[in-house]
Amino acid sequence: MNILSIDSSGYMLSIALKMDSKIFVENNNQKIKASQIILSTIDNILKKNKLDIQDLNAVVFNKGPASFTGTRIAASISQAIGYSHKIPAIGIPSLSLMAYEYYKISEHPDILCIKKAYSENVYWGLFNVSENAYNPMSEILLSDFSKITFNRETDFHLVSDCWDIYKTKTNVLIDKHSNHIDLKNNPDAKLIIDYALKFCDFSKSFDLKETFPDYANHEL
Repeated sequence: MNILSIDSSGYMLSIALKMDSKIFVENNNQKIKASQIILSTIDNILKKNKLDIQDLNAVVFNKGPASFTGTRIAASISQAIGYSHKIPAIGIPSLSLMAYEYYKISEHPDILCIKKAYSENVYWGLFNVSENAYNPMSEILLSDFSKITFNRETDFHLVSDCWDIYKTKTNVLIDKHSNHIDLKNNPDAKLIIDYALKFCDFSKSFDLKETFPDYANHEL
């Protein structure tokens, strides 16, 4: 099965290609807008591996919430490929990827994922891997750190890519919580393939609803 994976949600453009049992990755963290290099990067990884775009069986991408522009670019390209070639195109939630990446390391089931948004705002969501797998326990929210809340009786591990912007005394629950994990590396296109192979259904045909970005653009 040939799967193209796209992650343009952060500072690094990450493209991965699964061919049978092998996965090839091209990452570009230069300060170049993803819109300027994403098509050439996809073309390059296909050519390197002597694969035509019509040979793809599916495309997956990071659907956010994350960078508005980066997420929209990945969604648009995935829509175009999926629709044109009548193959599944599936968006994977960014916070589900964070929870998945952390659980693989820790095997701790209760995870609060916090992702940098803009200004002082963050995206956040609660996960209980034992009960809900990598589906959030409620909708993903957008707020500042002070609005984050969770059940004090449950030992949530707090996983974030932006602890450096958190100020003490902003949130009592966070201040009292001993497990603050700094996720240094953003999830990349290879992780998306790993996640998708375990949890996505590739037997379905192209469905536009599967390609909608998630902007979580509501305030508390």
